[in-house]
Amino acid sequence: MSSPFDEARQLIRASIEQCFSRDWVVKQPDGKEHKIQGYIKHQSRDGHTIQRLLTSSYLPPLSTMMVKGKCYCLVHSGYNHGQVKHESQLQREYLLNLSKAGGKHDFSEF
Repeated sequence: MSSPFDEARQLIRASIEQCFSRDWVVKQPDGKEHKIQGYIKHQSRDGHTIQRLLTSSYLPPLSTMMVKGKCYCLVHSGYNHGQVKHESQLQREYLLNLSKAGGKHDFSEF
């Protein structure tokens, strides 16, 4: 049995996904493709544009996805801050790094 807080969190997550999300295909490291719901958020920081995938789905390290014909490696943004405890309880954030540069050893170089 879930608590009222858990039920409210699920309703908020569903509302966010319904308003902003679309279907994406993510390729896992073992080669299997997995369909998820999420949206891409563009953000400028220090003169660089950073793209993040926001989703409620858990994605294994070294997953990739295609966006506008480019292959991106998905890196969990919790590792970017060095602490996973700052992660939202509603959405997981993954940095989109071009697969040729940016992400190595499952963390971001940004």
